[in-house]
Amino acid sequence: MVLPPDHADRVIAQHRSRVEKVAMTGTLLLITSAGWWLFPAMDGSVELLPRMGPVIAMFVAALMLMDLIDHGPIERSRIAIASGFAWPMVIAMAIDSFGKGDMALASAILILVATSLLLHWRNALAGSLSTRRLRAFSGLGGTALGIAIVISLGLELLIAGVFAVACIGMVTPDLMAKDDVHEERKKFANKLDDAEARMLELRSKNSGLEQASSLIQQAREAGWKDPARGMVLIEEAEREAKRIMEMAVDIDAIRRDSLSAVEKAEEIAPVVQGPRRAFTMGDREAGHGSLREAESLYRLSKTKAGAIEEYWQAATDSIASAEKAIAAKSGTSSDSVRGILTTAKEAMDAEEPAEALHIASSIPAHISSLEASSGEAEAAIADAEAALQSAEGELPLANVERLTEAKEAFAKGDVPLAKGLADSLTREVRETSDAMQEVQRALRQKKQIIARFPSGQASHVWRSRLEEVETAASSGSWVNASQSLTSLTDDLATYESKASEAKELLDFVQSEWSELRRRLDSSSIAPTDESRRATEAAVNEAAQALDFGEIQDCLTALGNADELLEGLRRRVV
Repeated sequence: MVLPPDHADRVIAQHRSRVEKVAMTGTLLLITSAGWWLFPAMDGSVELLPRMGPVIAMFVAALMLMDLIDHGPIERSRIAIASGFAWPMVIAMAIDSFGKGDMALASAILILVATSLLLHWRNALAGSLSTRRLRAFSGLGGTALGIAIVISLGLELLIAGVFAVACIGMVTPDLMAKDDVHEERKKFANKLDDAEARMLELRSKNSGLEQASSLIQQAREAGWKDPARGMVLIEEAEREAKRIMEMAVDIDAIRRDSLSAVEKAEEIAPVVQGPRRAFTMGDREAGHGSLREAESLYRLSKTKAGAIEEYWQAATDSIASAEKAIAAKSGTSSDSVRGILTTAKEAMDAEEPAEALHIASSIPAHISSLEASSGEAEAAIADAEAALQSAEGELPLANVERLTEAKEAFAKGDVPLAKGLADSLTREVRETSDAMQEVQRALRQKKQIIARFPSGQASHVWRSRLEEVETAASSGSWVNASQSLTSLTDDLATYESKASEAKELLDFVQSEWSELRRRLDSSSIAPTDESRRATEAAVNEAAQALDFGEIQDCLTALGNADELLEGLRRRVV
């Protein structure tokens, strides 16, 4: 049998509905009983006040009965607390009902009810220390109300005393209950008191114990709930206090060393302020009790002073030497070196002499590089002049004015530009001369080049391209002529390669056709046969296209011839 998915929910809902009905019935029954009990007092036949106690109890029971529906943690706690308040009062009413007959039965029933409430109260609130404390206070409240009821009933003092002692005896163990860490908490309290007293004594001698005091405060806040954690924090505070006290002894020696280094640095470079500023900040932090920060600042002051003592004079001399060396230089090329010198001076202004010395030490190498570049530029200009003189009257050059521009740039100190212009002019002369020699050598072999051209209509295209080379050479455009000649020879080589491949195919087809013709003659297929005539025409067309330089047409004709040859072979077979 397969149950529906919501079967469990429906069963729970039905059970809850039945419980609600029973609880509602019980609530109505209690309210009706309370009204029935209170009704005689409404017409004055009995006193009202003695009947108010049971009425109030029944009304409270009616309200608490609704907590049995859900009976969750909150509802169970509420019922248990109400039971703790109720059982002493029920016992007090049972004591008042002692007697014979019906009164004895009533007393017995009340005692059973009180016992049930007592057992439920003790069992429901018997978990942790906090629930036992809650049980103690609820029982103590019920005890107070029970004693008040007993006294108001005018019972004998002995009975009232026994009742009070018995009720108080039930709640006293819960009031005096202790958890598992009570002894640890006690040890923590003693150690905390000792640590606080010790910390007060140390702080009166030294003001740098803020961190240790903070740890003590954290231990006070966390230790009552977690004594082990509190003990750890106290131990950390004691170690921190010990370390601070030891550091306070060492900080004076560190300060003396730092002050000595600062004074030496100020003697070498009176303008520097960084070491003295760091030293002053260290004194301020030490006065505030921050010994760690004070030690760091003292050491920083000593480090800066040591750098000034070691590198300041050397950096100053290096910058002065670099200024003298760069003073004789002019032009835009030396601007980069001046920028490096400015960077070195900025490093000195920032009180970083080691960096300034490193930068200034690289300036001589840059100056040497500039001088070497100047020599290279002079040599490049001389080479350009020599090349231009050798080509004068022979080569038409488009950028002769570059030599003048190179000389002007060199005079202004722009060495890279001068060298670039001179090299470009020399390169142009060389390229033009090489192009002229190449074209002239090719034109002297004009007949050999023409002999490589195909015949027919395609020959005109090749001849026109050769004429373009001759025209460019005649006008002095040797570079353009060389480029056109190179393109012509490359294309001609490509054509010859394709023509050679096509010639091999043509020779193969012609040999096949020659062999097939003999077989056709023996098979009585006359030359007048239409397929044979078409094959002969295709082979001749391919040969003619190859002679005229039409490679693609030749290949197309060869393809047609191959198909026709295949058809004739099938006829022969």
